[in-house]
Amino acid sequence: MKAETKTQKLAYVGIFTALGVILGTISFPVGPAKVAPFQHFINVITGVLLGPWWASLTALFIGILRMSLGVGTIFSIPGGIPGAFTVGLVYGAVKKDWAAFSEPLATVFIGGTLSSLLFGPLINVHKGVVWFWIAFAPSTLVGTTLGFLTLKALRKMGVIE
Repeated sequence: MKAETKTQKLAYVGIFTALGVILGTISFPVGPAKVAPFQHFINVITGVLLGPWWASLTALFIGILRMSLGVGTIFSIPGGIPGAFTVGLVYGAVKKDWAAFSEPLATVFIGGTLSSLLFGPLINVHKGVVWFWIAFAPSTLVGTTLGFLTLKALRKMGVIE
């Protein structure tokens, strides 16, 4: 499965957005955030299959829809986009599935920092940077591992090259 055209990539964005919103209902509260491991799972898959920009767009759509439906918070945006972008960027450079494990680095350190310094104050949530790093870490580690294992399984079955 290699998305060749913009139309095909947009279709994949729609499919993965829907899947991300549905799976995003499986979340758990950590303070003011609702952490969702399947967001990171989708980030890994879309980062590898679609590249950084389309993966980031998918993460943005998932975050907005989760917030709109009340199953996510404003932290869905900084908690999703950096990881999706980074996986796409790293995979584009190395062409190896282990690029998936760049997702936690971006989500924890970039997403957590943005959540603390920019998004938290927007809604009067004042938690330290390290608090967000710790809050985001379990979710992204679980989701990234699931995404990596799924990529390996899809490759073994011949679904993706």
